[in-house]
Amino acid sequence: MKKGIIAIIMIALAILFSEHFHSFSVGFTLAIVAVSCGYLIAYQAIRRPQYAMSFLVVAALAKLAITITGVIWVFSADIIHSPLTFLVAYALFSVIITYVVSRYRAHRRDISDQQQREIFHTGLYEELK
Repeated sequence: MKKGIIAIIMIALAILFSEHFHSFSVGFTLAIVAVSCGYLIAYQAIRRPQYAMSFLVVAALAKLAITITGVIWVFSADIIHSPLTFLVAYALFSVIITYVVSRYRAHRRDISDQQQREIFHTGLYEELK
């Protein structure tokens, strides 16, 4: 149901903003790049938990830097014609990509949990074959 609602919203927005396609596509692309880089850095905290806070701060700063650089570049190059369309596309796709990435991580975690089991409540795990 959620996937259907997301698909309908994306198609409706694409139709509504078809006159300002450049603004819509630039907002969409900038959201994908910023959120993806942020999550790529933030999920490194899973591998190194002692640096979790550092990774989260660096991820937030990277997302902010990419967003600011992208917005400055887009406005200085006069690529977009409708700032409102750009803003709506960026905000919506940031939320959608965040949802998709978090669902993907939850799905991967569920698969990983099914492939291992705890050994005698010791906190150690073995892989199931």
